[in-house]
Amino acid sequence: LLNGYVSSFEVATLVTSDVSVVAERALYGPGRVWGHGSVGATSPEKNWYLAEGCTAGGMETWIVLQNPNPDPAHVTMTLHTSEGEKKIPQLTGVEIPPKSRRSFLLNGYVSSFEVATLVTSDVSVVAERALYGPGRVWGHGSVGHSP
Repeated sequence: LLNGYVSSFEVATLVTSDVSVVAERALYGPGRVWGHGSVGATSPEKNWYLAEGCTAGGMETWIVLQNPNPDPAHVTMTLHTSEGEKKIPQLTGVEIPPKSRRSFLLNGYVSSFEVATLVTSDVSVVAERALYGPGRVWGHGSVGHSP
């Protein structure tokens, strides 16, 4: 439980071990009435695909990025909807400070029941997608796929 160590909305974790382990992230809503989890990424990458997302009908889609590097990352998120590719100026060349995490709510950029995201970066980062149902009565999270 990280709550006893940090108090922030922007937390990412690096797990290291001298033997093989499997790491996952679990997140719980207020009162633990809902939760979601995701397996950890095996390594940071420069390209990530996040196929699922929805920003219509009261749903929320967040893209969560971790920069584990000692230098800033410059990241672009390209959104793919049923209407085609959307290049959003505010999601182009976004700087993620060294050794930090940032979250991006896609709802302010598109309204669609079908939103996929391509994350590209000049240095290797980790990307995850969190999706919440109307009123945040449920949530779902998933690490991205990197080719």
